[in-house]
Amino acid sequence: MTLFTYNGVPVKLHNTFFIIAALYVVSGFFETGISGAVVSAMLILGLFGSVLLHEMGHVAMAQRFGIRTRSITLHLLGGMASIEKEPENPVEEIYIALAGPAVNLLLFLLVIPLAYMRVPLGLELVFINFVMGVFNLVPAYPMDGGRVLKAALSLRMGNRRATEISLRITSIFALAFVIIGLYTGWFGLALVGGFLLFIVYAQKNAQVLK
Repeated sequence: MTLFTYNGVPVKLHNTFFIIAALYVVSGFFETGISGAVVSAMLILGLFGSVLLHEMGHVAMAQRFGIRTRSITLHLLGGMASIEKEPENPVEEIYIALAGPAVNLLLFLLVIPLAYMRVPLGLELVFINFVMGVFNLVPAYPMDGGRVLKAALSLRMGNRRATEISLRITSIFALAFVIIGLYTGWFGLALVGGFLLFIVYAQKNAQVLK
């Protein structure tokens, strides 16, 4: 589902996004009625905006290096900017990867006054953007921190060796996410860990086939 176009890039909403939105709103309704559903819907919109601006940061930086973006897709686990090609220069890859978390950390600083003035949902937006900015810097591929790690390693040892090391590190974080998520009941974290394990498996198979 295409929502609008940003700087020539279509912004799409994946069906899985509606799943988490519906579950969260229904949960709010059962907790405190209509008011709870409204607050939950507003939080989803805040999350939606934060994820969208994160991806726009990636797109803007990629365009600065002459790399076009096919689309931005928001889904159950967050968002994804689909660029036409991987940057050939690892330094460009680092800048593009860091642009997304930088947007969230900037939003975090900008929203702090709203939380201080007790503006409704101000504190929640501070928390959302801080977590998004920091969590995306975890060095697990294909998260932004993982892309930065891979690009930094490739400056010293080449792309293939850098990919192998980054995938090993990703496996460690993925298993930790699954274990912590299942143990604490943070099933979203466990889901992210499972997704990362799938990415590692797919990347290793792709390397074997080369």
